[in-house]
Amino acid sequence: MGVDYYGILQIPKNSTDLQIKKAYRNLALEFNPEILKNDNAKQVFRLIGEAYDVLSDPLRRAVFDQYGEEGLKRGIPTADDYIPAYHYHGDPMQTYKDFFGTVSPYADLLNVLNNPPLLYKMSDGNICIRKKQPPIKHPLALTLHEIFFGGVKKMKIHRLVFIDNEHIRTEVKEKILSIPIKPGIRSNTEIILPEEGDQNPTQIPADIIFITEDRPHEIFTREGDDLIMVANISLEEALLGTMVTVVTIDHRTVRVPITDVVFPGFEKIVENEGMPILEKYPEKGNLIIRFNIDFPNYLPKNSKELLKKGFQMAKVGGGVNQHEIINKLVLADKILRVDPDERLPPI
Repeated sequence: MGVDYYGILQIPKNSTDLQIKKAYRNLALEFNPEILKNDNAKQVFRLIGEAYDVLSDPLRRAVFDQYGEEGLKRGIPTADDYIPAYHYHGDPMQTYKDFFGTVSPYADLLNVLNNPPLLYKMSDGNICIRKKQPPIKHPLALTLHEIFFGGVKKMKIHRLVFIDNEHIRTEVKEKILSIPIKPGIRSNTEIILPEEGDQNPTQIPADIIFITEDRPHEIFTREGDDLIMVANISLEEALLGTMVTVVTIDHRTVRVPITDVVFPGFEKIVENEGMPILEKYPEKGNLIIRFNIDFPNYLPKNSKELLKKGFQMAKVGGGVNQHEIINKLVLADKILRVDPDERLPPI
C-alpha cells in the first residue's frame, strides 16, 4: 500500500486548494527541522513537503486520486500521450521557501517590527509605503595614475531635490559627488553612494553605484596587482644584453639591466614596482617586462659565418657564457675591420 498524502497533511480527500495550503502551513511550521533539530522531524518534514508538492498540483493530484502513489511514481499511459513518472525533487526546504517566500516565515514580520517602513500620506488622505528606488549604476573609468595614488574623484550629476519644507515640490539641481578612490582599487569594484538619486515624496532616493574600470595606458597594462609592459629590442640586444629604461607611474626613471638571453616567452620581473596592493598598502606588486624581438631583415654572409662560429664554440664550451663568447667574436671582427692607420698603438 502506497503513501497517503491526504493522511500526511491530515485533511479529507475532498479538501479545497485553500485547505491544502492551510494544512501544509501549519504542519511545516510545526515540524520545521530548524526548530526541532532531530532526524525524525527531518523525515516528517520531507513527507509533508512531498505531500504538498503532489496535492497542490491539479494534474499530480488527479493521477494520485485515481492511481495512488504507485501509479503516480510509475507513470501512466493514456490514449494520446503518456503522463511521465513523478519524482519529488528531494529538497523540502525549497518547497518551504517557495511557499513562504523565505526560509523564515517570520523574518518579514520581525523586520517590519524592528525597521518600520516609511509612510507617505497622499493628497487624497490615503497612506502608502515609501519604497526605495532601484540603484543607478554608472561606469567609472580610472587612469592607472589615479589607481596608483588614490584620492577623491569628482563627478557632476543633475538630480531632483526638494525645494520646500514639506518635501513635496522638487527641482532639478546640479551636485558634485565626491567618490573615494583607494590606492590599488581593482576593476569592477562597486562604490556605493547611498540615496544620491532623485528625491521624491513617494519614494526613497536610489543609491548611485559607480563601477570601476581601468582606462587604457600607453605603456602599461594591469594584471591583478602587477604592471605589464612590452619592450622592443633587437636580436643583438636579445643575445648580448641591454638596458631597458622604464618611466614608472609615479614618474621615476628605473633602468633595468637585461643580462640573460631573451628567448620567446622570457619575462623580466622587477619586484615592488607594480600597483599598490589594496589590502596591504603601501606594499606593491611587480613590474613584469615582456619582450618583442626585432629580427634583422638581412644578414651578410660574413656575419652569418661569425655567428655560426660563435655558436659552435659555445656548444663546445657546454653553452656556458654563450653570449659573452659571441660578444668577443663580434668585437674582434670590428677591430679587424678598422683601418690599420687608425688602430691604437700596442701597449
